[in-house]
Amino acid sequence: MIDIDVYNQLMPNPLTMAVQLLSTFVLFMLFRKFLWASVKDYLAKRSDKMQEDLAVSEQARAEAVADRDVASRQLKEAAARSEEIVNAAVKEAKTQKDNILEEAGKEADALRKKAHEDIESERREMYGSMKKEMIEVAMAAAEKLLEDQDGVSLDRQAVDAFVKEAAAHGK
Repeated sequence: MIDIDVYNQLMPNPLTMAVQLLSTFVLFMLFRKFLWASVKDYLAKRSDKMQEDLAVSEQARAEAVADRDVASRQLKEAAARSEEIVNAAVKEAKTQKDNILEEAGKEADALRKKAHEDIESERREMYGSMKKEMIEVAMAAAEKLLEDQDGVSLDRQAVDAFVKEAAAHGK
């Protein structure tokens, strides 16, 4: 069996412990004498750099917020202007539509009036031509009556023929 001294294994040797503490103290003093100022400067510079970076980032954040506010305001203004433009375009389109409809109505009225005038003119021409034809027929009948003055029965026949001819022309 192996004989292990657990107590000596768990408790450090006081001489070893004193040497280790002394060497740690010497290292600490050397560190403090030679390195402490440069480490302190390094940490101060690092702190300053971090503060500077923090200030720059805070300024950048403030500028970003200001830019966002400006952009938001410009976007609202652009939306308002675009709405005004659309409203003006719609109003202009309605005005043009009303003008076009008014002009079309005037043109339709003018065409209707011209058509009525043309119809009236043709009616007058037709009545004039009918009167002229009736006069020609009456003249022709009168000529026949004057040529054929043979008797009363012939006059009666001529008048009947005139009435038949006038009736045929009237249809």
